[in-house]
Amino acid sequence: MRKPYGGITNVSKYFLEQYGQKGILVKRGRPLLMNQLSMEQISGRRTRNCSVVAVTRVLDYYRKTMNLENIPEDIHELYKFVEEVAESYGYSDKRGTIPFFIAGITREAFKYYGYKARCRGVYVWSFEKHVVKEISQGRPVIMNIARGFYRDHTVVVCGYSIWKVGDKMYPMLRVIDGWKRGVHYIDYEAFAMDISQSIFGSFNTTVVSPTHMNRQKI
Repeated sequence: MRKPYGGITNVSKYFLEQYGQKGILVKRGRPLLMNQLSMEQISGRRTRNCSVVAVTRVLDYYRKTMNLENIPEDIHELYKFVEEVAESYGYSDKRGTIPFFIAGITREAFKYYGYKARCRGVYVWSFEKHVVKEISQGRPVIMNIARGFYRDHTVVVCGYSIWKVGDKMYPMLRVIDGWKRGVHYIDYEAFAMDISQSIFGSFNTTVVSPTHMNRQKI
């Protein structure tokens, strides 16, 4: 019986159970240090707010790494504002966030605090271009998934690694899924097989300019 492609905590144990060998670590990508609290810990409630929390994590990450002083240090306060922005895009606890609006919500939240962000939803993507390249540049990626273990869920990709099992290479995505506190992993190979021939959701990339603009009034 195949194991789920996501929610992995012990990569070596997963490979042993899934492929019969522990695997050898070939490459470890740059780990991005991000807030790892669960969705419930950040928002104060258990609901369909995974995309709102993901956008909040990204703003909080850039606040720390780029010293963006206008963005609140308190992630709970920051979440409340991002939720307000998401509501203007149709978010509610009952239906969650429409994935096509994730980039717009992210862009607008940065703009409010006075920072320009180039946010893009990517619907045809590659591991090298939209994971390796972005993570290497110190940029987390918001990933919305339509099928499988993370069905209708949004996670933040904050790193990757590549493992060798037998003669084959297996990329692993390092993600914060928000269901539980901490980091989990996605078996990219098993994930790609699970969503084969289907539109599974999106990757959302964010490039932030350190140049400060006038803070937007709402």
